[in-house]
Amino acid sequence: MAFQLEHDRRWHLPDVLEPGTPLLEIPSLYEPNKYDKEGSGPQRINRDEAPSSADKGAFLQSWPFFGMMYEVLRLLDVEVDLEDFVVRGQDGRRRCVTTYPLRKYFEDCVQRGRARSRIPGDFALADIAKILRRVDSTIRGYSDTLSPRIWRLSEALSLDTVLSILGVGFAWARNPLEQRMLGAGWCICTTAMPHTLLDGNGLYYASRLRLPTHSGRQSHSNCAAQQCFANHVDESTYQTQHVEWCRGCEHISIDVEKVAEVIGRGKTPIVSINLLDADNDHTDIQLEVATSVPYVAISHVWAQGLGNARANSLSRCQLARIKRMVSGIHPVSSIDNTSELGVWVDTLCIPVAPHLKPLRKLSIARLEETYRNADQILVMDKDLMSASRLASRIEKATRLLCSAWMRRLWTYQEAVVSNLHPNCEKLQIQFSDGPVTFHSLCADPISLCHSEMAINSLFSALPLTGSISFMFSTLSRALRYRTTSRQSDEAIYLTAVLGHDVSKVVATDNTEERMAIFYSFIDTVPAEIIFRKVPRLQIDGYRWAPLSFLQQTGQIAVAEGLDAPRDAHGVYAAFPALLFLSISPPKNLGNHFRRVVRGWEEFDRVVLGGGGIALILNPDPISPHALVSVLNKGSDGTRHLHATSIDVCGRVVIKKIDAGAMWCVG
Repeated sequence: MAFQLEHDRRWHLPDVLEPGTPLLEIPSLYEPNKYDKEGSGPQRINRDEAPSSADKGAFLQSWPFFGMMYEVLRLLDVEVDLEDFVVRGQDGRRRCVTTYPLRKYFEDCVQRGRARSRIPGDFALADIAKILRRVDSTIRGYSDTLSPRIWRLSEALSLDTVLSILGVGFAWARNPLEQRMLGAGWCICTTAMPHTLLDGNGLYYASRLRLPTHSGRQSHSNCAAQQCFANHVDESTYQTQHVEWCRGCEHISIDVEKVAEVIGRGKTPIVSINLLDADNDHTDIQLEVATSVPYVAISHVWAQGLGNARANSLSRCQLARIKRMVSGIHPVSSIDNTSELGVWVDTLCIPVAPHLKPLRKLSIARLEETYRNADQILVMDKDLMSASRLASRIEKATRLLCSAWMRRLWTYQEAVVSNLHPNCEKLQIQFSDGPVTFHSLCADPISLCHSEMAINSLFSALPLTGSISFMFSTLSRALRYRTTSRQSDEAIYLTAVLGHDVSKVVATDNTEERMAIFYSFIDTVPAEIIFRKVPRLQIDGYRWAPLSFLQQTGQIAVAEGLDAPRDAHGVYAAFPALLFLSISPPKNLGNHFRRVVRGWEEFDRVVLGGGGIALILNPDPISPHALVSVLNKGSDGTRHLHATSIDVCGRVVIKKIDAGAMWCVG
């Protein structure tokens, strides 16, 4: 079929509303209808001669690009005219390739399937998967051996041309667009996140987003590949910011004693923002403290300037903006739909005065309840508030996924709480021209026209349901790219998210003690947790436990039937192992083991003093095993031990222990 492009469009991806980079043309290096249409796959080019770069480029585009589309659509019973995927100039010469016609081809495929009341058979799907694997293996790692000499794709094709071939689902060892994104102002840590969470289409789409240039934008010059420091807060130097258009205005304080009195009564303090002269450019504002009225809970990133470390006050311009935003939100509570919504924001509603520290801790302990009882939760992120809600759904979702709000620890709790409401409708994302519900971004996430991996990533990271083991796995995935200015806050957050009493956690300020208290609420954990190569607590009974879920390289796997019970002694799991019966003694204490974990000298003393060590074998052959010190053997045969991670040097004698052996890792 002859296909006419609408408005000179090139790609099947929706366009970016305000792109940071232009949509580049991918040159057409090959006459599409010269493709042999035999589906035989790549062959050697010029067996007797080394091919030129032009030959390589034309060949690669002919098979992985034109050929892949032709063969896949043919298996779906769709007749393909490859000429549709080339844009030609007025002189008839090919200019660039396009995938926009895929929309029409996919629509025809769906309509044809509905008319026949059937879906593609297993054989067709298996053949499609085989084609995709063949293309993947051909171009993986930017190199192949299709000619007498090994050559790299980058010698023959530009990066954008390679991306046009890869499209959806092909694996990359690292983000190929990293340097381009860094040059546009992205954080080096943030460039890793879309590479992990998005496919090729989504990654290319994210790289085209224009980053906001508001005055309060943080610098990422000191950030590392594994952690973003731009949004960390130093309360000693923290400055509350004004809105962009304000040249300076006074702060307005809440009645702190009234707030304290409400918290002391076990209630949630709610702020009513009253504009006394709405028509005046210098509107007078009065703050009143109320209780038991519908309210909007504000979820924000402190580093962006809406906090206050010294007083429970905000600038008049910030309060006026919050008032305008909240006024555009309609209540969903059945209490009184005609009431004007109040506001809860931590800057005003959590006391900061030193003499009110007990009430501050009490407020933090009630954060989960505060957000759960809110009529609506409004996300205020400066980058998102600089973008328009008129953008496509995929653009809004991608911006949200890459936002600072998605990178902070506390904001995840606020989002999880909102998910307890049906369809997550109470979570509102503020854009420059109004709010958008999180639910509207995640509805119907499957599309035949383009990838929506950003939306799928958002949705999969938010629900926190199922067994405790499944929740652990979800948390390890969701917190991988999140950070907090105070590591001790993590235990508070984790305890609250899983619905346990936070008061015991906030009673101590020690980070490890807080994490141990959090784990004490858990009766069952994934057995795989003992094999993770992460820093662990150094408290008896909890040496199996990760010190943190933040900034970890992978998620905790949940295997059916491999849940491990936990008590005060540790985690109980049955795995095969190798027991070290004897080890040649070191010449000097401490030289026997390479130093990998804290307490290695003490560990040496335990082993040399009559203890033993064992290597617990992970049933997953590609995962690390757990090297432990055996402290004692209980009357029921359970071996009590310390989990660690060290490398053994020297000659050893071992004994194989079957899978029925019970280990107590504590």
